[in-house]
Amino acid sequence: MLMAEQAPYMLMVRPDDIAINPRELDEPFGKMVCFHRRYSLGDSHNYMDKDDFLREMYLDTVGHDEQGMKRYERMVNIVGGRNMRGPKTEERAIDDSMLNVISGKYIMMPLFLMDHSSLAMRTESFHDPWDSGQVGWIYVSKEDALKEFGAEKMTGAVRHKAEELLKSEVAVYDSYLRGECYGFELYKNGELSDSCWGFMGNLDEACREMASFLPEGCRGMVDRLEEQSHPATIVKTLLKHAKIQVEQAAKALDMAPRQQALDTAR
Repeated sequence: MLMAEQAPYMLMVRPDDIAINPRELDEPFGKMVCFHRRYSLGDSHNYMDKDDFLREMYLDTVGHDEQGMKRYERMVNIVGGRNMRGPKTEERAIDDSMLNVISGKYIMMPLFLMDHSSLAMRTESFHDPWDSGQVGWIYVSKEDALKEFGAEKMTGAVRHKAEELLKSEVAVYDSYLRGECYGFELYKNGELSDSCWGFMGNLDEACREMASFLPEGCRGMVDRLEEQSHPATIVKTLLKHAKIQVEQAAKALDMAPRQQALDTAR
């Protein structure tokens, strides 16, 4: 837990242990489809496995009809009939052929998961064959990308914007998987005056974002936050602020009869 004091305020920043999955908060730009034996990742879907997903995406691109199915089967036979060596070489070749066709209608980026003491996700390989690997894709249709950026045709610039937006969504989800979720509580004279949760990203980024939610005179407190690992220190600080509040209340109570007498004399 981090804490900073600036009379009469005390700011506490701590992990958000019940953070909501960011994929469920707003309507995301991209669709995140993942497949993992132990974890439920990305957005909900009804695909049995990655082969089922790629086949459906392929047919959605070339035509979800008899002709499309014939084209799919012909592609599988042609690619599968090549003389290829190595484990899963044929499977990867078929996947690449489908992805090449799918790219005519969709912008797709691979999703890689690192599973080592905690989870992490990004659109580039972790280059760790033991604890990481591809678990799915994040994608958006080119039609939706054009609508998002108010463009009439797909250009390199529009594609770049779409990919950057997809990456930013993965980065937010990565923070959620890592547990990089925080919230703050602002106390004034020992009494909770404001709080907000759901800030994601590394701690420095989260604190900078928190500053914009604080009263103007308190925003600089995020630069003076210090780690408080001893509960006694935190309790002591809260009690100090509570004592100030009690003293102020007692003073106000003591002044009330005097003020009443003055008002009567007038």
